[in-house]
Amino acid sequence: MRPLPWLIAHRGAMAEAPENVEAAFELAFSYAVDGVELDVQMTADGVPVVFHDETLRRITGQRCAVADREAAELLEIDFGGWYSEKFRGQQLMTLESLLQRYSGRGILMIELKSECGGQSPDAYLDRLCREAARLIDLHVSRHLQDEIFILGFDGEMIAKSQEMSPQLKHILNIKKPVYPNRKKLPVFEDLWGYCLPRRKFTRDFAGLCHERGLHIAVYSCNTSGQVFSAIEAGADVVMTDDPARVSKAFFNHYV
Repeated sequence: MRPLPWLIAHRGAMAEAPENVEAAFELAFSYAVDGVELDVQMTADGVPVVFHDETLRRITGQRCAVADREAAELLEIDFGGWYSEKFRGQQLMTLESLLQRYSGRGILMIELKSECGGQSPDAYLDRLCREAARLIDLHVSRHLQDEIFILGFDGEMIAKSQEMSPQLKHILNIKKPVYPNRKKLPVFEDLWGYCLPRRKFTRDFAGLCHERGLHIAVYSCNTSGQVFSAIEAGADVVMTDDPARVSKAFFNHYV
């Protein structure tokens, strides 16, 4: 495992390209980053795809949820033209195609989304975790799985993923600092760490987590000052929307 701290491109190089598509990931890996973060949810016919929002409205103007559309329909939609004409024609990526293309090129932080559309929440979470685990085992060799991370805001989903893929590292997304020994926190015993917004991150919280052997990821740090400030306060992983802007300074300072 590469030494900490790490610089991770949040949804790829989303400051320069449409998020979560091949163009954003290719740009991200052209810079000095340790890896990329991406979002995965499941279509109506059970295909994990790379997409962030609960609905397609912001990206395509359609109000429907990804979870209510079949993969074949989604693959016909332009996911780049909303950003600029330069990226028109970018397709939605499936998790399978992403793993085939980027496994081994760096750390992959895969956030599993719990938005289930009209599907049963329990069945959806189980199917998504199970299919993600299957695809990772199928397309990522064991020695490369050390650089695969599963993230999520849903504690139940993280617990399911831990059960199905105990060899992977898991990160629980939180909205603000919490104390790891509080019973209200869903799962923490086997976590690799927590991920939270930069503005909510504190040095004290980093210290508490580090005392318990947990790591901290912070998003989104889009200037060199924000990157260095987060790391100095104890962040182990810094996510950025703009790797072109911060990667050179990060590389010169920490690598």
